[in-house]
Amino acid sequence: MLIQTSRFGEIEVEEDQIFSFPSGLIGFSEERRFVIREDEAAVPFRWLQAIDTQGLAFVMIEPHVSISNYELELTKEHLKKLKAEKVEELTVFVLVTMAKKLEDVTVNLQGPLLFNLEKRLCLQIIIPEGKYATRHPLFGDKLTKNNPESSSQEKPASSMSSE
Repeated sequence: MLIQTSRFGEIEVEEDQIFSFPSGLIGFSEERRFVIREDEAAVPFRWLQAIDTQGLAFVMIEPHVSISNYELELTKEHLKKLKAEKVEELTVFVLVTMAKKLEDVTVNLQGPLLFNLEKRLCLQIIIPEGKYATRHPLFGDKLTKNNPESSSQEKPASSMSSE
């Protein structure tokens, strides 16, 4: 199907590329269908483009880019909603708030997006207040560390556990 977007113009989207957020996103509960747009020039950023609202798209990134020790505690209910048997079946992204200056760009670590890429199901969860911020600096702990452990070549997986 062809969809019209405000950022990318008209794009072709196959049914098997559409991700479903059965509960919607916080603040956008009516929006349920999205496609992930990738652009090699923008790596490690990706776009989450709404299917039904041409002007709605979010920038997202994997949390390890911003913070080395990002951890989620997932419940059996989270896994059930995503039709996943184990946390290893899931991929985590966080939403990015862009700014004019790179050092002002932030990520929402408190409201991560969980994706079951195989089943095309997504869920936004809220981590209890205090553990992570909604406006964490994009490069967070990466800017303060100048050691080999935080090099851009390393790609640690987000740590997730289920209760």
